[in-house]
Amino acid sequence: MQAELGDGDISDPSKLTTTKELSRIQNEIRDVMRQISATVSYLPLLDCICTFDVMIHTLQNTELPAKWDETGAIVIQNPQAVQLRSFSTGLHKVDTVVNYKMST
Repeated sequence: MQAELGDGDISDPSKLTTTKELSRIQNEIRDVMRQISATVSYLPLLDCICTFDVMIHTLQNTELPAKWDETGAIVIQNPQAVQLRSFSTGLHKVDTVVNYKMST
């Protein structure tokens, strides 16, 4: 049985470990990426220049690459949402969802 929030010293997040196999984590990530690719069949066609935001939540003391920027949530009013697969590394649970707004 895998610990949902990791193994090790739970009082110090930097000392958490996981016993979940790397190959299993990679397979779960691969499944999410395949599902994202498959959404082109039912998400609206993007026929203009678009930008995509990927929101990543980290520990406060995590070093971020220089090109990354800290931002707040971007809220889409009255969004359409497609819930995709979730996966867990044994340390973190990752939920994926595509939110978009249909133009009227």
